Amino acid sequence: MSKASFTSRRAPFHHYVLAIILGAILTIAISVLVGASNPDDFWLAAGIGALCAAYPAMSLGAKVFVSNHTVTRDVHGEQSVELQWMRQAAAGAFLDILVAVLVAVLVLVIGRITVDAAPVLLAVVGLSAVDAGVRYLVIRHRALK
Repeated sequence: MSKASFTSRRAPFHHYVLAIILGAILTIAISVLVGASNPDDFWLAAGIGALCAAYPAMSLGAKVFVSNHTVTRDVHGEQSVELQWMRQAAAGAFLDILVAVLVAVLVLVIGRITVDAAPVLLAVVGLSAVDAGVRYLVIRHRALK
């Protein structure tokens, strides 16, 4: 292989530094916000916020600054079978959740039942994730039979 045909799969060193700096800035900003939301235990809350934010912030830094040099984009990625399965599962889950929410609203309105919004919203999000996951597994199982 000649030197002219060899392409480096590494980003320039300063891109890694920029990724770490962006990750650190985002982590510090989020931890300060979390700490400020709990002034009685600022340092504990800030530490927990930093622990939760560090990995996603560093990953975002790597995505922004490093991945353009190290990851090759698949030109036919939008045509993958797995992506089609995910789209089918998401579409089916959306309809399931829409019907379930409409039925639940009717029951609450007719029965004049009051509930807190937060648990209901969390249940809807959880149900939609489980529904999409189960639908994906069923579609995948049927296709690979």
